[in-house]
Amino acid sequence: MSRKQLLVITERYWPEGGGAELATHLILEILQKEFNIVVLTGTQNPTKLPGAQYIYEPLLAKREKVWLWLNASRLTTSQRFQKILRKSDVVYIPRFSFPMIPHARKLGKKVIVHLHDYIPVSYTATILAPYEEHRYRISRDDIMLECRRDLKHCLSAATLWWLPTLARKWLTHADKITCVSKRQADIITNLAPELTSKTEIAYNPLPSELVNNHNIKEIDDIPTFLYIGGNAHIKGFHIIMSIIKGWRTKARFILTRINNREIIHALSKLNDKNRKIEIYPWLNRDKVIELYNRSWALLFPSIWEETFGYAVIEAALSKTVPIAFRAGAVGKVVEGTAMENFVTNVYDVNQFVKKMVFISRLSSSEVIALGDRIRDDVIRKFDMEVIRYRLIKIFKQ
Repeated sequence: MSRKQLLVITERYWPEGGGAELATHLILEILQKEFNIVVLTGTQNPTKLPGAQYIYEPLLAKREKVWLWLNASRLTTSQRFQKILRKSDVVYIPRFSFPMIPHARKLGKKVIVHLHDYIPVSYTATILAPYEEHRYRISRDDIMLECRRDLKHCLSAATLWWLPTLARKWLTHADKITCVSKRQADIITNLAPELTSKTEIAYNPLPSELVNNHNIKEIDDIPTFLYIGGNAHIKGFHIIMSIIKGWRTKARFILTRINNREIIHALSKLNDKNRKIEIYPWLNRDKVIELYNRSWALLFPSIWEETFGYAVIEAALSKTVPIAFRAGAVGKVVEGTAMENFVTNVYDVNQFVKKMVFISRLSSSEVIALGDRIRDDVIRKFDMEVIRYRLIKIFKQ
């Protein structure tokens, strides 16, 4: 019996993007044993799975929502797309190419959408934490976050704040909507109850390169803290800056994805005999993993409702202690593990710093022993066989 064809439509594909794109790649790695996979993407040089077919589509190359949705609507009428669609049995949309959904359903195709954020209920796809305090001001928060970027984004948000209603309309045509945590699913279905009957939950796969990495962790005697959130407000960069400014004991701070010259200059001025600061504007995947291996702890003061918290899991798999706010799904990720001792309530900066001080007073051997325990906890909690079974069931049900 011939295998069914899975058509993946995504404007971005790994290594472009972040956790969502990595998750898509890992999910397809699991599904390629069950389906013939065709990936239609706006990424020109994707990381390719052996045996899968990758097709570059220029109309998916623009990522701004308005342009993407206009171009995706144009693409549905093109002969090249219709030819691919007719040969497919299941359509998988792991990002924002939602205009494809009703068109695929009209041709009798099963459509599965994967949500890695809050695009059906938020213009910025972001919900600030805690949700219970922000649920009635999400549009206002969206405008505030966009106005922090620049005037153009501010005006766009003030004009187009209603776009999530359009996304919800398209999503009602999907067969299934997969969320990556219960917290994310609860928030989305609370704000968009019409999606409840279609929504299922499946954890993202653990990155195999980290699960299979049995290297001995190598750290020196200087407490080293890693931050990988860039200068994004929702990732708590303003909190990181305040912590570094107030830090007085010997430590090294490694910050990645910092590409603003003024911020880099301000950080470089904070270097002194105690605070050693390393700044990396951009790093490839291998280099990021090297930084995990050098670090004592990951600093994760995220202030939005994290849908999964990939960075926390990757740190744990790298035997690096995550010090984090209990934002979104992070609370469930750490529940029942040694990581739970290093998580604080959102905005509780004093407790966050106390966790850092505690780690900095450990010996390097104690940090390594703690890292070993955390890694074992995560591998035990997120059983890859269970995750694999759940994903296959969703796609083949």
